[in-house]
Amino acid sequence: MQQTKKIIPSGSFALLNAPNAKGERCIYLRYYLGKYVKKSTDIWVFENDWDDQYQCVRPGNKMHVRLINRLTIMKQEIDAKLLDYRDEITLALLKTIVDGQFQTENKEAKQTTLIEYAHKVNDMLYAKKDYGYTAWYNKKSYIDAFGTFEQYFLRKPHVVLSDLKVSIFNEYLDYRFKVKKNTNREGINKTLVPLYTAIKYAVSNGLLENKDVAPILDNFLDIRETEYKAEVEVEEKIRYLTEEQLRTLHSYQGNVVYQRTAEILDMFFFCFYACGMRLSDLMTLEWQHIDWENKIIKKMQFKTKRMPDILTPLCDEALAILEKWKGYNRNKRFVFDLLPEDYNIEDQARLFMDRNSKDKTFNRSLRAISINAKMPFNITMHVARHSFAVMAINRGVTLYMVSKLMGHSSIVATEKTYAQFLKEKVQEDVKTILNLNLGD
Repeated sequence: MQQTKKIIPSGSFALLNAPNAKGERCIYLRYYLGKYVKKSTDIWVFENDWDDQYQCVRPGNKMHVRLINRLTIMKQEIDAKLLDYRDEITLALLKTIVDGQFQTENKEAKQTTLIEYAHKVNDMLYAKKDYGYTAWYNKKSYIDAFGTFEQYFLRKPHVVLSDLKVSIFNEYLDYRFKVKKNTNREGINKTLVPLYTAIKYAVSNGLLENKDVAPILDNFLDIRETEYKAEVEVEEKIRYLTEEQLRTLHSYQGNVVYQRTAEILDMFFFCFYACGMRLSDLMTLEWQHIDWENKIIKKMQFKTKRMPDILTPLCDEALAILEKWKGYNRNKRFVFDLLPEDYNIEDQARLFMDRNSKDKTFNRSLRAISINAKMPFNITMHVARHSFAVMAINRGVTLYMVSKLMGHSSIVATEKTYAQFLKEKVQEDVKTILNLNLGD
């Protein structure tokens, strides 16, 4: 007999109950299983500060980043308990879990292997759209690689959660570094991320004690020795256009013969003007994401599956491109007509392949454009992103703001990628300081 699939309720946030004396309303976390089970988050915001569509506090609220983090952690802890409960979830059980009264039996930690649990958590985060298909696939590969290490190198059964020890991961790090000859320390550390994420979820679910696994979660290879080398390697790959080269390319666009060439340059320049927009976001940009009145883009970033902390502003040049494409009236859903109107963007595998196909097509055209427009190198769609970042840094935009506008996971990622240009900016700033003249 086919086993009935367990139904895992999904949670959402909502403003419920009447406003308080200040006019703020409380955010509730609620799960639906025939009827709603709700829990107060004890976070109060004004209605204008809450985006119900994207389930987040708007950037207009000064505390929005901290509040979003609190809400995310609260929901993840409940999701972890729902994920790990093996039997059918009843309404009574759901209430117990949401209220924080549920206690998981320790015997589950003795029966569940780390490999099994890590795959389950990875699948859950992908299903929740915390990250995309590529990230899910890479993490799956890292988990399988650890399983291979256990089976063929240690020649032991897969370790269960209750038997986790830091020594196992020390052996795995040595195995990657010495046996597999992986010399990139950061790359080795990355293979541990989905395993450690699963362990953190096990702690949240009560399967493990934090004091028992804390040494494991800090067990990464020291990368301080290779940080400078890594920065140099990244710098060599950065290709960007100067302001003068961008003006030259813009002038070239005005003289092209083929309509499609002009349209590809429209998209290139829009990525540049829209704060270095990624191709995946360009492809999935819908007309409903454009807030014409406030001149911003309200779109969840496709790579991170999150609303950006700072919504993308639209300058006059970007608005002009949008107006032009609006006049084409080709696609009632997607702005640049790169996907059919009925396209299912939830199909991650298909979109991943379509994105790669579009990228290759655009870059072939841009290669020809580069030659004809006498660019210093073959430009790609990603050059638009780098060009925005470098120009913003050179014009004095803070690294924090550049990082937020570009949708980087952290300011460290921005600093690492554009380290060379930060050094150049600091040198220019020092010259300015040394040339201060307080005389009349």
